[in-house]
Amino acid sequence: MRKEIFYPPKHAEKKYHCPHCGVFAKQFWSHIQAREIWGNSSIDPTVSFSENLRPEWTISKCEHCSEKVIWLSKSIIYPKKMNVPLPNEDLSDDIQSDYFEAAAVLEESVRSSAALLRLALQKLCKQLGEKGKDINDDIKSLVKKGLNSQIQQSLDILRITGNNAVHPGQINLEENRELVLKLFDLINFIAEKMITEPKEISSFYGQLPDSSKEAIVQRDKTEDTAI
Repeated sequence: MRKEIFYPPKHAEKKYHCPHCGVFAKQFWSHIQAREIWGNSSIDPTVSFSENLRPEWTISKCEHCSEKVIWLSKSIIYPKKMNVPLPNEDLSDDIQSDYFEAAAVLEESVRSSAALLRLALQKLCKQLGEKGKDINDDIKSLVKKGLNSQIQQSLDILRITGNNAVHPGQINLEENRELVLKLFDLINFIAEKMITEPKEISSFYGQLPDSSKEAIVQRDKTEDTAI
């Protein structure tokens, strides 16, 4: 089954996955105006004011659920919810914890988010059977074992971007929020290809009749002898 593509909230975008209802829906946009207090309120109406807020204060409204998102410049102020896909369930609990923490701090600090994803990558290498001490060495080891080139590139993107979050580098992550957002997708992509799909194939193969699996073993032995 093909998974739905996740479109995170993006400032001024016409459609995205709403952080309230989770539906990919049309968004209506407007600037924000402060109004004088009216109705029931704990604020003293005699000290209220009315004026247009600065242009960087904007608000979006979801067509599906009618809930609002408040933005300052291009960052979400409300609601403070995870605006990235959920982590792959086959990732270890420790990696998922880092993933959730990276998502929670994304709006406040993309560098902190990228650094946490680098830590998650290091743990993922260990889950894939490597030492988990040096990411570059782990990737090199996986390549020697026949690692798919797309997965290798994904691992290196995560490694290099994460390194720029921890050490001074050539990538200005504060100006590349979209790049950090993609790192969440890459973590899930690697887990899907390296953990989930092999596990599913192994499960399907295990359901084959024993006689059929034995015939496959004999076939492969015959091919080895012929060589």
